[in-house]
Amino acid sequence: MRRLPRRSAALWLALPLSLLACGQSGTNRAQPIRGLATFGDLAADPERQWICAADEVTGRLIVVDVRDGSLQHDVATAGAGIGGLHYDPCHRTLCAAVSTRKRLILYDPVTLLQNSVLNLGVAPFALTSGPAGTIVVVTDGGLLHVDTTTLARTELLAEVAADALVTSDRDAVVAFAAETVSGATIVHRFDLLDLGAPPLDNAAAPLPGKVVELAVDHAGSRLYVGTDVAPGIHVLDAATLAPVDTIDVGDGLTGMALNSTGLRLFWTTQHALVESTVLVEPRLDGPSVALQQPSREGGLCLASNNQDIVVWDAAEQLSTHGIHPFAIRAPAVLRQGETGTMTLHGEPDYFFYLLISLEPAANLIDRHAGADPRLIELSLLAGFSVVLVGQFDANGDATYVDTVPTDLPTPMDTVWQAAQTPSLVAPSFGLSNAMVIRFLGPECQ
Repeated sequence: MRRLPRRSAALWLALPLSLLACGQSGTNRAQPIRGLATFGDLAADPERQWICAADEVTGRLIVVDVRDGSLQHDVATAGAGIGGLHYDPCHRTLCAAVSTRKRLILYDPVTLLQNSVLNLGVAPFALTSGPAGTIVVVTDGGLLHVDTTTLARTELLAEVAADALVTSDRDAVVAFAAETVSGATIVHRFDLLDLGAPPLDNAAAPLPGKVVELAVDHAGSRLYVGTDVAPGIHVLDAATLAPVDTIDVGDGLTGMALNSTGLRLFWTTQHALVESTVLVEPRLDGPSVALQQPSREGGLCLASNNQDIVVWDAAEQLSTHGIHPFAIRAPAVLRQGETGTMTLHGEPDYFFYLLISLEPAANLIDRHAGADPRLIELSLLAGFSVVLVGQFDANGDATYVDTVPTDLPTPMDTVWQAAQTPSLVAPSFGLSNAMVIRFLGPECQ
């Protein structure tokens, strides 16, 4: 790859820059992994660009690399009946909720070797992060806030449906639970920094249908609730649970995923297709991905690089798919002092600009002639900078390597996107996927 001088567009943090080298982008896909009979859960590992799937009845854990679909692990766990999977915010452990044995099993996320067992005494199902080493977990004994070190617990709800879903915001200080009651979805909101505060709910105006998926946007201001009855996707104010908007995808929603900038929403229905919406006004259709089979309920997972999707389909197979032909891929979390590698794949011999910002934002350029609107997903006012100007090699590949500073007092999010053009003076350009990379705080060192 031929390197050109770096051009700064605005003030930016003093991040050290390294040399660029040729690299291979993961554009190919392995054959689907077959024989996964019963869906337990899917969880994205942002540090390694992997996704872990749990076969509920057999207790298998299957890990695939989203960049090429290759199998990384296929192991039997210490018990069948996996009701939920979760990576902790520091990405040191993978937690599996084993409902049949009323325990949580903690695994090393790299080797999938068992680290420890937490006996809860109640059957756990879905779970999500809380602050300072805690989790929020759905159990047959209610919704609990659990300290994974001491097993101290606080009851958030005395009763909750076993198939309820939970999620939390990026900083794990607010949690949401959604359960289906008498054919309608009730959503609850919890302040995890004040466990004594009464939770909010929408019980006075529940959403129609069975809950399928939950997602919180990057800012923590919008909660997306997917149900299996039209309109299908409801947008709520995350602070009050008041309805804000709906996205009409019809009946039969089976999966939903929000990208980490909060600007692109993906979903599946009973058709063999992943569809998407660009969350700008007016709302625009985004790229779609054709599938061999329809997705199973809950069987859609977007990788943390916002470029790769894993689908668990009706034929009991796990497959990976790329979204954008022009793509960047990198770990979505890095520790202080750690060196990370970003791969870029675009048009051979095209020039590219690698862009960075401190916040996501929607800057719609136009509706591209293809199937995807051109959207700059970076704030132009919050530390926006052109990190590098370069040129792809003859295969359309490039690699960028950088090291995280070592003096950050708190976690910091950075937003990345690339633009490519056939000439530095050409008026037209294409845009890659955007992704958020979090530099972890000192508590995760």
